[in-house]
Amino acid sequence: MLKRSASLALALSVVIFGVPTQANDGGVLVLGGTGQLGIEIVKDLVEAGEKVTVLVRPTSNRDKLAGLDVTTAVGDILSDADMEKVFTSVPYRVVIDASGQANGGDQTYYEKSQLVISKWAAAGKVAQIILHGAVGAGDSAHMMIMENVPEYQRVSIGSKSKAEDILKGSGVAYTIIRHLTLLPVETKESGRARLTTNQMTVGAVTRDGLARLTIGCLNNPACFNMTFHAVDDDVILSGRYETMWARYRTVLKPYVFEARDQPRKMD
Repeated sequence: MLKRSASLALALSVVIFGVPTQANDGGVLVLGGTGQLGIEIVKDLVEAGEKVTVLVRPTSNRDKLAGLDVTTAVGDILSDADMEKVFTSVPYRVVIDASGQANGGDQTYYEKSQLVISKWAAAGKVAQIILHGAVGAGDSAHMMIMENVPEYQRVSIGSKSKAEDILKGSGVAYTIIRHLTLLPVETKESGRARLTTNQMTVGAVTRDGLARLTIGCLNNPACFNMTFHAVDDDVILSGRYETMWARYRTVLKPYVFEARDQPRKMD
């Protein structure tokens, strides 16, 4: 298992690094920071020495944040008044949106939340928004056999497409990171998780790997106004994920598998 400090040495084939953190700013605001992906991002941000604020609801369980050097801001992402207060009270440099909805929730959440987030991020002169999305959204929709996708997922993917468009039109520099399968928190990355602009590169990625890749795009001009797919080709799949690719043959078009079967190339 990788140590977190070692995992911060990013292995992306498509980005470069070296942009310094600005000392006199409000740092990074994380949305969804108490979730399983969000908390991995928060931990990596803290270890990287960033000033971190996590948005929480009044009723949010904050146990995962215990012992971490973070500030919390209380509010509802869907509340225009709450987000106005959050974004105008602190000059955040970067916003990382790892928020989401459970299967039984409102799957149009993504477009609704991004309308509010983008509006107030632009007003607050945020320099970058990093949005976690899904393969099938936006210009990757061509890869999916949508009639075979469960209804709630079709709605979710459609809403994530709209969220991408809203973000792109906000005027804030964006970084969109899509994934196909996000593995359970107990599954750890291979050390070779990567981002690519090649849409034919799809697969599974772990939460710790995705967090590491997210940190690599922080303040990084090579990630500005870019859309990536996140994948860990070498992660060990177990349990129900061992048959993941067989299941995906019903929802991904054949040319995706043809591309996957080709020898791996540098993206």
